Amino acid sequence: MPRVDPLATQLGILTTLQLMAGGWTKWQIESAVRRGALRRVRPGWFAGSQPDAAALAAVAAGGCVSCFSALRLHGAWVPEGKGVHRRFAEHRGRRGGPRRCRPYGAQPPVRSAVDGLELAFRCALRCGSDEEIVVVIDSLLHRRLATSEQLEDWMRSAPMRVRGLLERADERAESGTESMVRLRLRSLRIATRIQVRVMEGVRVDALIGDRLVIECDSREHHADAAAYERDRRRDRRLAARGFLVLRVSYRQIHDEWEEIERDILAIVRAGGHRLPRRRRIPG
Repeated sequence: MPRVDPLATQLGILTTLQLMAGGWTKWQIESAVRRGALRRVRPGWFAGSQPDAAALAAVAAGGCVSCFSALRLHGAWVPEGKGVHRRFAEHRGRRGGPRRCRPYGAQPPVRSAVDGLELAFRCALRCGSDEEIVVVIDSLLHRRLATSEQLEDWMRSAPMRVRGLLERADERAESGTESMVRLRLRSLRIATRIQVRVMEGVRVDALIGDRLVIECDSREHHADAAAYERDRRRDRRLAARGFLVLRVSYRQIHDEWEEIERDILAIVRAGGHRLPRRRRIPG
C-alpha cells in the first residue's frame, strides 16, 4: 500500500490508496464525499476543501504536477517563468494546453498529484535548457536533496550530451543566480572562481582575476532589510581592500544579461580585474 505523500497532502489531493494508507476506510471516504468534506475529482482521486489550483487542474485532466513545478515543491531552486509542468500517463497524453512533460527512461503510471524527485528530475532533463538543468543539479547537490551518484543513475537513460551536464555542476553554488553567472562567464572563457574566501570573515560568490567580485542577489534577498545592510557593509570592506564589486540581482541576470556581460568584458579587457603583481591581494 502506498505511503501518504506529504506533498500530495500539502496540495490537498489524494488517491483512494493514499487515503487508505493514512487510515481511511472506503466507507469513510464515501461518507466524507457525501458530507462535502472531500470532493471526487475523478474516479479514485479526491480533493480537500482548498486544493492547489494547478494540481487540481492536472489531476482533473488525468495527470499530475511534474518536472520543474514538482522540483520546486521538493525544495530545488528553479528558474522563474517555467509555468506549470504536468505529466500524463502514456495513454492520456494529449496535444495543446499547458506543458505536458515526459521523462527520459521509463514512463510510470500517475499515482500521486505530484511526481517524486527522481521522476520530476528525469522530466526536467527533457524539458530544460542546458543551463536550467545544471542550475537544478547545483541546487539538488547543494541542498543535499540528491547525491552525485543518485543523479548519475537518474540520468542514465538520457542522451550522452545531457548526461555530460553533470560534469559542469558545482555543489558549492548557494543559489541559482550564482550558477547562472558561473556558467555564462565560463562560456565566455572568463576564468571564474566561486565561493572564494578573500579576507577574514568574507567569502564572495564569484571572483574574476585578483579583484573583480560578482555578488549575486537571489529573488528572496530584496525583502531582507538586514541582509541589505550587511551586504553594503561587506561591499565597503571589500572596496577598502582594493576589490571591485559588482552586485547583480536575479531580475538583472534574467532580463539584462547582455548589459552585464558587456560591462564585465569591458572591465576584463581593460585589465581592471587584475592588480599590479606587487599589489596582489593574498588569497
